[in-house]
Amino acid sequence: MPYTHTIHSFHFHNHHIEIFIPNRKLIKDDYKKGEADFTSPYWAKLWPSAIGLCQFLQNNLHYIQNKKVLELAAGLGLPGMFCASRASQVCISDIEPQAVELARQSALHNQLANVTCHVIDWNNLEEVAIPDTLLLSDINYEPAQFEKLLSVIRYFLSNHCIIILSTPQRLMAKDFITQLLPNCKEQATVTADLEGQPTDISVFVLKE
Repeated sequence: MPYTHTIHSFHFHNHHIEIFIPNRKLIKDDYKKGEADFTSPYWAKLWPSAIGLCQFLQNNLHYIQNKKVLELAAGLGLPGMFCASRASQVCISDIEPQAVELARQSALHNQLANVTCHVIDWNNLEEVAIPDTLLLSDINYEPAQFEKLLSVIRYFLSNHCIIILSTPQRLMAKDFITQLLPNCKEQATVTADLEGQPTDISVFVLKE
């Protein structure tokens, strides 16, 4: 079912983006009651890691300038939309169709002609075009998925893709991050301020 949404504005230096954010309370209520037509409610919230990733990219535009960019498990897709003004083309993707549709509406609202939005399941990547740069924002929150996520990252690295991953500094993900460090070519910490709540976000640039 469609949910009501509001427009939220974000500024990164002189870069202005507006995205649609749904009524998360209704989404959480439907999920708890078992009435939701999605597998997880996490897509419906903008997370600090998305802000942190945009801030990092603003200071490192060479990773997206004239590049083909894919944001995987994007949720509302803010980092992907940030890239649109610099990248040659951007694909914003998620496993949840409602997230993809809302991202598509945001892209149309911002008149981002080089952005497409698609449902992509990271368990089935055979037909996914390999980008120059892959964005992963706050995807390492479920330990049961860490092994699969590592295989996804290795798949894109083996195809000569640059991966930029942003994550809050979760203790439970320490071992997961440790396994990425041999491929880490750059690491930074940025402070993302979302609704007056600053959060330290780690950003890792991975290459084979």
